[in-house]
Amino acid sequence: MASKSRSPLARVFLRGLALVLPLALTVFLLAWAWRMLDAHVITRVESAVVAIAERAGYSFEPGQWLTVGLSLVLVLLVIVVLGWWLGGFLGRRIYAVFDRILHRTPVISAVYPHIKQITEFFLGSDAVVEFERVVAIPYPRQGLYSVAFVTGSSLRSLHAATGEDLVSVFVPSSPMPITGYTLFVPRSELIAVQMSVEEALRMVISGGVLVSDGERLLTAEPAQPPSES
Repeated sequence: MASKSRSPLARVFLRGLALVLPLALTVFLLAWAWRMLDAHVITRVESAVVAIAERAGYSFEPGQWLTVGLSLVLVLLVIVVLGWWLGGFLGRRIYAVFDRILHRTPVISAVYPHIKQITEFFLGSDAVVEFERVVAIPYPRQGLYSVAFVTGSSLRSLHAATGEDLVSVFVPSSPMPITGYTLFVPRSELIAVQMSVEEALRMVISGGVLVSDGERLLTAEPAQPPSES
């Protein structure tokens, strides 16, 4: 209701904020984490490495390569520890509370759920969507074909209104297959494609460049014109 009273400028501003805010928050958090690591951890580790090297008879000044290397190792270690901790009972409960807070926080609640959905789609251990098989359908019009994933049967109301045997399919968008269109297509128009779901997703993300070996069409060499005797 409130969105209808907003001016066009306010709606444009909110859309722009929704795009900029995740990147800005990410940059801010990374910069803060880097400063904290550099001030409290990396400097001490560098001093310890230099001291150990000097005791072993080596003398060198810590360079940028050491700072970057230690930072990467520490970041990877933090990610592994968090992943292990969130797998436990206490970690899951604390994460659930933190997740509810973010869902209810103004502004963040308009962005966080979508970022979470994208990360869970690509990195989650449990599949968000179970695709039955890969097909091709005539879309967006006859003569043009799109790769689609069969997701289920038709709606009861659609079946009663049309009398057709329809199935629901998801047509992914390139290069972000998490977005796309849900269509109800006559079963007779489905064209079986010999690709796994992973192979089809890889093809969509690459814009059709990465095609599985089973579906790659080898172009024959052009016929040579007959030689004149």
